[in-house]
Amino acid sequence: MNLFTVLAVLVAVICCNSPCFGRDIIKGRNEHLLFSQVGPYLRTGRRIIAFTAELSIDTKLGTNQAVVYNEVLLNKGDAYNRFHGHFTAPVRGIYLLSASMLVKQVGKHILLDMVHNGVTIAVLRSGSYYNTQSSRSFPVMLQRGDQVWMRTSSIAASSVGYTLIGKARSMYNSFSGVLLN
Repeated sequence: MNLFTVLAVLVAVICCNSPCFGRDIIKGRNEHLLFSQVGPYLRTGRRIIAFTAELSIDTKLGTNQAVVYNEVLLNKGDAYNRFHGHFTAPVRGIYLLSASMLVKQVGKHILLDMVHNGVTIAVLRSGSYYNTQSSRSFPVMLQRGDQVWMRTSSIAASSVGYTLIGKARSMYNSFSGVLLN
């Protein structure tokens, strides 16, 4: 099995929103399927770091507020902290990070920042129409101990007071990452 196959399986687990594939593996019912694919990398000493968390309750936004994704679906390596919403890189490497956002209110847009050690590295913008969802996925080089989290954008005061939709197993508002190498 090549590295591409392993990455494809991990990305599918983290990003897939299919009730018959992605969530079943994430929730552990078919966890053996995932680890049968990545098992050879465990035996060679490669460390698996992967997390996926979502909001299962509606969350009203404040100024520069970190979004705490309370429902942890996957946390291999225990690098995501469900109490403050931060991911801390346990090892140096390239990580694929992903986030999605869906807002309850209609009529205005809001912005969420993806923050790396206090510096915004990406912005998610929810549109002003009903059920407009925003998402971002991209690789980031992280050093051991670096932290990444989501927060309301400091450039958009209009984000304050809005509510992110929380619904278990919906992945409407989610944050995830996986160590690529």
